[in-house]
Amino acid sequence: MKRIFIGSFIDSRVLKKHYTEIKKDLSGTLSCSWVKPENFHITYKFIGNVEEIKVEEIKDKLSNLNKEIEVQIVVKGIGIFPNIDQPRILYFKVEENPTLTDINKYVEDAMANLGFKREIKKFIPHITIARIKEVKVKPFLEKLKKYENTIFFKQKTITVDIIESILNPTGAIYKKLWKLI
Repeated sequence: MKRIFIGSFIDSRVLKKHYTEIKKDLSGTLSCSWVKPENFHITYKFIGNVEEIKVEEIKDKLSNLNKEIEVQIVVKGIGIFPNIDQPRILYFKVEENPTLTDINKYVEDAMANLGFKREIKKFIPHITIARIKEVKVKPFLEKLKKYENTIFFKQKTITVDIIESILNPTGAIYKKLWKLI
């Protein structure tokens, strides 16, 4: 069994500097576990645990994405999920983009054809940077507002990959099982 998702890695070298600044700036306002920059990605579909034979079926269904895709990814601001009353995820915002939305729809349709349940929530492209345990709401919100219009990064191409998530005590390790290019 492999725990997998469909996603696109982001060039973490550029984002790492901003990530380090944000970690330092937010220290004291939240308790969290930080995502390693090499794990920065956009998720189109979390699949979960599947047998290796199913991974092959997924590869076949996604073969039309077997190319580098031109897209204007703009990473601007930081946000939280699900809301300020129960913040659980801190993330870099990725501006909405029709190409990313189309990829998500294609992946959702392909996975539904293989029997995987469709995601009910609206697709919001983002890059998770921390999993929040506790937060001091007022100072945290002030810090978030500071980054509201900051453009951190732009990327012009992506690949769509099947990624294995290997959980361990020091944090998840993400490994491309099959690069769709």
